[in-house]
Amino acid sequence: MNTKIGTSLGLTLVMVFGVVATMLALGLFGPGKANAAAPTPQSMTASPGSPGDTSSIKIGFETDEEISGNSGELWVAFDAKYGIPTTIAKTAVSIASGQTTGGVSNPLIDPTVDEQIAASSPLSVGDTIIKLQIGDTAPNTTSTVEGLSVNTGGTDHTVTFSTSAGITLPTAASTKEIWLSKDQGTTWSTATATADTNAITVVRELTLSSSSGARGKAVTATGKGFTTTGNATLWIDTDDGGDIDTTEYVIASDIDVSGGKFEYEFTTDTNFPLSTVALNAQGGDGNSVATTTNPTFNSYGSITLDKSEVARGASLKVSAVDHQAGTISSITIGGVTQTLPTDKVIDTTGVEEAFTITVAATTPLGSQKISMTSSAEGSPTARYTTVTITGAPVTVSPSTAVAGQEVTVTGTGFTKSDDLDTVTVGGETVTYVSSGGLDTTDTIAANVETDSSGNFSTSFLIPDSTTTRTAGDHKILVTDDGGLTGEVFITVPGRTLTLSVDESKRGSEVTVTGTGYEADGSVALTYLSGTTSTSLGSATADSYGEFTKVVTIPNTPAIPSTNTITGAISGGGSKTTAHKIPESSIALDVSESETGSSVTITGVGFPAYATVGTMTIGGLDVRPTPAPSTDVDGGFTSTVMVPGLTAGNHTVKVTASSVTGSISLKVVATTAAVVAASTATEDVFADSIAADNLVRVWKFNNADQSWSFYDPREAFAAANTLANTASGDIVWVNVTAEEAFQSTTLYPGWNLISLD
Repeated sequence: MNTKIGTSLGLTLVMVFGVVATMLALGLFGPGKANAAAPTPQSMTASPGSPGDTSSIKIGFETDEEISGNSGELWVAFDAKYGIPTTIAKTAVSIASGQTTGGVSNPLIDPTVDEQIAASSPLSVGDTIIKLQIGDTAPNTTSTVEGLSVNTGGTDHTVTFSTSAGITLPTAASTKEIWLSKDQGTTWSTATATADTNAITVVRELTLSSSSGARGKAVTATGKGFTTTGNATLWIDTDDGGDIDTTEYVIASDIDVSGGKFEYEFTTDTNFPLSTVALNAQGGDGNSVATTTNPTFNSYGSITLDKSEVARGASLKVSAVDHQAGTISSITIGGVTQTLPTDKVIDTTGVEEAFTITVAATTPLGSQKISMTSSAEGSPTARYTTVTITGAPVTVSPSTAVAGQEVTVTGTGFTKSDDLDTVTVGGETVTYVSSGGLDTTDTIAANVETDSSGNFSTSFLIPDSTTTRTAGDHKILVTDDGGLTGEVFITVPGRTLTLSVDESKRGSEVTVTGTGYEADGSVALTYLSGTTSTSLGSATADSYGEFTKVVTIPNTPAIPSTNTITGAISGGGSKTTAHKIPESSIALDVSESETGSSVTITGVGFPAYATVGTMTIGGLDVRPTPAPSTDVDGGFTSTVMVPGLTAGNHTVKVTASSVTGSISLKVVATTAAVVAASTATEDVFADSIAADNLVRVWKFNNADQSWSFYDPREAFAAANTLANTASGDIVWVNVTAEEAFQSTTLYPGWNLISLD
């Protein structure tokens, strides 16, 4: 009996514990679960914040319970009106910890994005939950993993969804909530009365493509954040009250709204007052754009012209439209001020009878902006339109000319049977007519007339001034007595200075050619070497500004050197080119020779009439007596004997008046008749000894079976036994470096050779 009771009681306890364990596993209760609260939102912002924008959303919050790192989760639920992508990368989300040791980190893994499929307060069907697994919120510390600590009343924790997360704001103006949970959706943060800590308010917007313009301007109005219930109405909100008054002008009604957005293009007209007024839009829900953010538009007057194209000096009729009463202050065309008629006043109706101006002769050609200002107009004070300014056709021949050169100008379309008033080139006045390339005493103003068709032709010299001596295009402006003008451009070429040869010796003749100089002008030629300037004479340019002159290069420049020749005109302006004096040089009639043979040395490029001061081969003086001298061209020829030298290459050097030339001569052998061969061992190996290359020489005598040696070191002078060696001797030679020796080559170490 006791056993059964005990057994029954034991089974009962086991069942109870099992149920409790199951409930714990299911999370139906646990430590602190019943008392835990959802995170408390502190602030929510969106940037940019216009309806439908892809926005960066920042959510600040506090928590009464730690959200563990590497295991805890923060769930963020968005109202269904937000656009949430199906996937979001963890790099698009950052979590900033508000605790002292906190940092900024990304979620541990990519967030999970789930749609709410059943209503569960406070969430509704269609809301979206983004589940963030918290990682280490202080990744820069070396301590253990840190989560989001309790921070009630402290610095906020912040979760930020960057624009790369792809979350879009609702398209309709509203306050749409966002909820937070730290216990996997069991408990959510709740909305407050003000709704500003649990939601982001999307504000209704209205923008205009332009904020000002003359009546008749096309403007596009764009609305965002409107309800899809009914259509929108756009009106001039004269009192900026946000409601449509009976006296206010409705621009358009029944404007289609799609996705909370609309666009409507309208044209400003007389319903727009000549002042700044507010515009507003009202949705089908009866709500309009806040008067603190709605746009304004400033309408102003305009001007009209009686023609779209007018010639300089011709009349142009201007009318003011929709202007406020006042006096016209100025009119400019292409930036050039035009002369106004006197007392031009716009009456109180804002309409002025058209008045006429004469287009100034200096007005730029082509399409130009014409601007009118009046004393009573507000901002902008100037009213604009465009007009094409033309000039009477003018041609010039030749089209390229230098200062002082004669050109012929022909014009058509000028005032009929009239006189020319002025002709300018680059702003320089032309006074006289020319003939045959020379000025006459006939002035242009008194002697050049247009025919009955308005045509003329005249010749004159291009003025000689700093302006016209400058290369480039210069305007020829022709004006007749009637004020009509025409223009054409003439090109002044750049100067050139060339030489027949770029390199020649001192005292040589060189042909200098110049172009682009002033016609019939004098050109001074100078040669500059270092700081020494030498005159080369002067040349006279022809009627086209060209000249050719043969000059003699001075005898003073250094050999070799690079110098300059300059051609300058007296009125100002010059051109420079380079000239080189070549280096001196010598040549031999042979490239190799034996000692005792004769070679001929020829020199060029030396100073003229200079005595050869030194002439050496291998450093030995070979200058004959008497010493040779250079001729008028700086050249010489001299035959000398090759001195006794070892075989190999030797330098031949010649100096005259401190100018040096050199070349190499190969000595191949010594003539027997000149030098008797020495059998002394120190002479046979003289070159090796001089090069400090010989270590020792050994010789074996077969006759007496004895060895003898030679060591070049001074310490062995008395011990050496090999005093002489002869041709055919077989010897062992020890050297430190490779060298050419007689007809063979010695290599470092011991070499067994037969002497030549």
